[in-house]
Amino acid sequence: MMNKKLISLLTFLVLICQLTIIPVATAAQDIEDLVNQGKLTINLKVNRKEQQIVGQALILAIEVSTVRWFATGSQIQHFTMKNVVMQANNTTTINGSKRTNGQTWATQTHEITLYPSVSGTYRIEPINVDISINTEHDGIVSGELSTQESSFTIDLPKALEGIENFIVSPQVTLIVDGQFDEEKNYAVGEAITQTITITADDTPAMMIKPINLVANNLGATDLTPHDGSTDNKVASNKTTLDGISIYHKPAQVFDKSNRGTLLGTRVESFTYIFEKPGHYVIDEQVIYWWNSQSNTLERLLIPSSKWTVSDGALSKVSTGNPLKSFNLTIKTVINSIVIIVLLILISLGVTKRHYLSALYNKLTKREQRLLRSKYLNAVADKNYLIATQYLYQYALLINKQTYTAGCVQSSTLNQLAFKESNAENIPLSFSVSDAKVLISKIDASTSKKEDVANFIPKERINLNSD
Repeated sequence: MMNKKLISLLTFLVLICQLTIIPVATAAQDIEDLVNQGKLTINLKVNRKEQQIVGQALILAIEVSTVRWFATGSQIQHFTMKNVVMQANNTTTINGSKRTNGQTWATQTHEITLYPSVSGTYRIEPINVDISINTEHDGIVSGELSTQESSFTIDLPKALEGIENFIVSPQVTLIVDGQFDEEKNYAVGEAITQTITITADDTPAMMIKPINLVANNLGATDLTPHDGSTDNKVASNKTTLDGISIYHKPAQVFDKSNRGTLLGTRVESFTYIFEKPGHYVIDEQVIYWWNSQSNTLERLLIPSSKWTVSDGALSKVSTGNPLKSFNLTIKTVINSIVIIVLLILISLGVTKRHYLSALYNKLTKREQRLLRSKYLNAVADKNYLIATQYLYQYALLINKQTYTAGCVQSSTLNQLAFKESNAENIPLSFSVSDAKVLISKIDASTSKKEDVANFIPKERINLNSD
């Protein structure tokens, strides 16, 4: 009997030890423990095109997945790569889930966009990722994981060999605004502004290189002054040009999204100021574009420009007597008088605005119309006491002191206003029509002019007579 009790006690102790030891053995103290227990994974994948070339977008996809769920998520630490262009905000994070061996895993995928600038093989060093996981038994576990080393290869098609600047895009557009007129003779002092706009699909504006004119002021273009007898060209790397001043505005570089498609735009503006007479030529420029949809090289042309600057300078006209170029005509005189009159009227309107406002009110009988409207509204609302006040003010305004002597409508209105009773005890009523009749009587009485003679004509006036 004793042996059975001892065996039962030992069995109970073994079970207690198993229950306490097993969780400790599987408890996750850090991120590495979750990886070792198969509850957390990290994977790096290079998403590249079939023919990945220089300047074309390449995406590194870092997937972090767990059988639990993310606490504060995961974040890519800053890293750099040689000969790679990366935008400031070049990472897109996608939350999702996947099924693995019958279990649902939570995933976070970070897509990093790169733009390799040279051909060759690129090595990707381990990229550190900050991770925070909400575990089952140990709460939130945070730490750092690193991706595996990887590599990718960038090609340069033979068609692009020897071409320094080109755009990689499925669609590129070029707009040139401001053309030189070859038939026109420009004067010294005139200027022409030419604006060049380049837009590329699926390409950030930072990947659109400056036009050659920006690099060396003239760049690869040929801007050539001629004196009429020689044909000597200016060197393409010359930074100053005799006879022409070139002002280059800072380039406008911006990106925007159109229905989910990235559009990169670069705007270059050049102003040419003519300082000396002569014949000038800007050779056409070529913008090379690799069509990533058809994998072919295409060319966009900025057309050549030719123009002539004559000796009749604007500066000579401006330094002479300005009265010589002024053509006095009847039309000019009339226009000048009209402008002066308008200015005088505007000035008077500003300085005399209060007087003009009072004059307008008087001519249009504005106050009289307002009192009439208030009077009729008061009658319509059966507020007869207020109506009598407005009627009295109306009569005073038009200088009619005794406005309704012996008038039936006036008597009725007063009885209703002051609640007076009549001898017959007949119910009284005063409508808007009655009110209008009363107003019309006041207006009619004021229209009659009374000729009252203050003295008899041709009669001698005796002053101080007894």
